[in-house]
Parts: sequence; C-alpha cells; structure tokens
Amino acid sequence: MPAISWPLSSRPGLSDAESAGRLINAFAEKLGDGARAPVSIRRSPGLSRFVDLGVTGPRGMRQVGAVVLAAYRNTLVRISEDGTVSAVGPLPGSERITIARNNRQPTPDAVAVTELGAYRLTVDGAPQPLSYPNGLPAPNSVCELFGFLFFTAGNGDCYATGLNSLKFNTLDKTTEQARPGGLLRGISFRDELFLFGPSGIGVYGGQAQQNGFPLARITGIPRGLIGPWAVAGHEEGWSNELIWVGDDSVVYQLNGYSPARISNHDVERDLAAAAQVDRKAIEASVHLVAGHAFWVVSMPGRTWVYDLTTQQWHERASHEATRWRASQSVKFAGRWLVGDTVGTGLLEVTESAFTEDGDPLRFRVESLPAQGFPSRLAIPRADFDFALGVGRLSADPTIRDPRTLISWSDDGGKRWGNALSRALGRQGESRTRINLLRTGMTGAQGRIWRVDVSDPVYCALLGGAMAIEARTE
Repeated sequence: MPAISWPLSSRPGLSDAESAGRLINAFAEKLGDGARAPVSIRRSPGLSRFVDLGVTGPRGMRQVGAVVLAAYRNTLVRISEDGTVSAVGPLPGSERITIARNNRQPTPDAVAVTELGAYRLTVDGAPQPLSYPNGLPAPNSVCELFGFLFFTAGNGDCYATGLNSLKFNTLDKTTEQARPGGLLRGISFRDELFLFGPSGIGVYGGQAQQNGFPLARITGIPRGLIGPWAVAGHEEGWSNELIWVGDDSVVYQLNGYSPARISNHDVERDLAAAAQVDRKAIEASVHLVAGHAFWVVSMPGRTWVYDLTTQQWHERASHEATRWRASQSVKFAGRWLVGDTVGTGLLEVTESAFTEDGDPLRFRVESLPAQGFPSRLAIPRADFDFALGVGRLSADPTIRDPRTLISWSDDGGKRWGNALSRALGRQGESRTRINLLRTGMTGAQGRIWRVDVSDPVYCALLGGAMAIEARTE
C-alpha cells in the first residue's frame, strides 16, 4: 500500500488548501540505520512542576551564585537547588526585565533593569534602586561581559560599570549611530557585545580597555530586532547559537557576522501579524532536551519552535490555548526551567513528562494531502504505525488504556469528520493493530489524515499506509 506522507516540519499554509502538514506538540527525529522507519514523530517534551512559587506573572530569571533569582509581578523570589523558595522583596513592575551579574568574588553583583528603573539585587535582601550619574540616560536593558555590566538606552547610548563593581564613569560610554532608532537590547555572546536596535546591530569586542568605553566597535549587522524580547540563544547551557526575529519579521541565525534566514513563510506571516499589534509581546526562549536544541518564539495566539538539531519547525499549544504557556527559561541544577503564564509553578521541560503540569498535552499530526487530482480516490483501508504497548499500570484508564483519535478531511482541511478511537495498547501489548476500514471517497483535493493523542503516555508515530483505488466519477 502507498505510504501516508507525514511532515517533518509544520507548514499550515496561508489557506487550508495550501497546507503541507502540521506538527503541533510534536517533532520529528531521525532514527538510526536499520530502524523500521527513517523518522519518528514524537510528542514534545512536557512540563513538570519543579516548585510552586505562589506568585504569578513571570518577568525574568537568572542564576546568581548557587540560587536562581526570579522576578514576578511586583516581587522577587529566590529558588535553591533543593526547591526551597524564599521571598526576597518587592520589585516593582509587571513587564519583562533583564538581569545581569558580574564576576565579583565571593558574591557577584546583580542588577535588574525593569520598566520602572534599574535595581540592585542580592540573594538575601530586598531590591534597591541602582544609583548612576545624572548624565547617563535611563536604561532599557542590561547584560554582562568580562566582568563589566553594560546598559543600553533608547537614545542609542551604551554605558558600562567599572570592572566587577557598580561604580560608573560618565566617560565609559559609546553611542551606536550606524542605524537610526536607538537601542532595544544588549546581548553578550561569544565574548562579544551585540547592541540590538530596531534597524541594525552593533558588535563590540576586543581587549577590554581601562579608560573610556571598555570595548571597540568591530562591525555592524544591517538587520534589526523586531522587539526587545525576540532574541535568544546566548543563554548559558544552550547550543551557542544566537537567533533573533529581525525587523522584517524573519527569523535569523547568526553566521559569523551575517544574518542567515531560518524561518519559513508560515512563521514569518504569524510574526508580521503579531508585530502589527504589539512587538513587545513577541518573546524568544531556549531549552535543550535529549540533544534537541529548541529555540522558541511565542506571540499572542501562536508558538513556533525551531529544532536547531534537525533544522525543522513545529508548533506548540497548551491545553485550551493557541500558544505555549511557558515564558522565559534558565538552566539550573541540570534542569531547564521555565516560567508559567497560567499558574504559580516554576516548571521543568522534560521528555519524561506527558502533561503540562497536569494539564493534557495533545500530540497532533496532520499528514500531507494524498491525492490523484483531478480524480477522486477510494480509501478502503488505512494503517497507522505507532509505538505500541505504551500503557502503564495505573488506576487511571487514560494511562492504563491509552488511545489515539484519527480523523480525516477530504476538502483540503476545511472540514474534519468525527474522530475514530483506536487503542495504543496496554503495557506489553505490542501486537495491537491500528487501522481503519472503508473510509470512503476523497474529494478532488485528496485526503488529509489527522492523529491526536492526549492520554499521558509515551507517544511516537512511525508511519502509515493506505490502500487507494482511483475513481473517475
């Protein structure tokens, strides 16, 4: 029987008729030589609760010394490796922030820049407003490099503290003037300072200088940043690849000093639509699971994920939502932790979790259309190759007797029939067959298959096949 074609990358298309398959909470991984399928499509990593913080509204987090300092709406909390949570003190504001720390020993200085100003952070005391000279503009971000803290400002200025200190000299300043629009964000990456503006990026580096601005300008990149939070990849513990959403709604990966396009048109259309509403609502983050380096960009109504390992895109959507609930990330105690936009938990991204903090994590795959245009096709039988026998001993029937729902569309994805339920097999039941019989005639647009799995068990789709008979009527 001809194989059902499953996508490696999600491509919903501008219209249903142009879809080339979708992966929602699912991603493709190439299998080894000799496996029964070349590719496995697996459920995306779930979210398990690392600790309950008791606060909502994640704004930013960073490891400082042996703890993580996490900012939430109007407050700052401290998290230890053993999961102990302590309130540090009030940190006014509700918008995203940046946190940086220098290399001072034995305890580094930490600073946060919020929409209400800059604050000095400590692990055991309330945040305090940071004092800086009147001649310096109010900052909109902070980052660190070589023990200096670098602050960016909307007028294009970037100024630095002294080495491993919080003292300022008004001469330790530069102005990025290659492109208009000022600065949105500073990022330290591969021992260089990247100053992102809305229409260009200035790159600074070289041997740190004792007088004046510590770094020399190396080059400029003629591609800006769509919004202050739309860049990630510089985080400690990830794959050392800087990726950002450009001012043209295209996702770029840094290649030397050149921006290399990695997004597809579907991603770009969503980003362009989001930018028309609120550029600050476009936020990027990263996490690494089982060798897959995932770069995530979320916006109102949609989350796209780029798998740096396979160079493919898939979508994420949380329960009863159209975007992923995670926001921001930090690697801590060997875990990738993310903030939760719908709850009070600090969550771990892990492939051993098949839910999102207890909520269903629906795996959905839509096939490429099978068609014989302009002829219609009869489909007397279709078989679906899953990893079987994945049920586990449990009183919960969704864990003990997991099932998949299979539906199809014969008009290019505009309408879907009622889903049919099939068992994935209890523990050890590896001979279970998943097939459908007498599924009728396709339209001229062909047949698109959709498979869903919401039950909290391991889920992997390895392939599928269908019998077809051409019809001329």
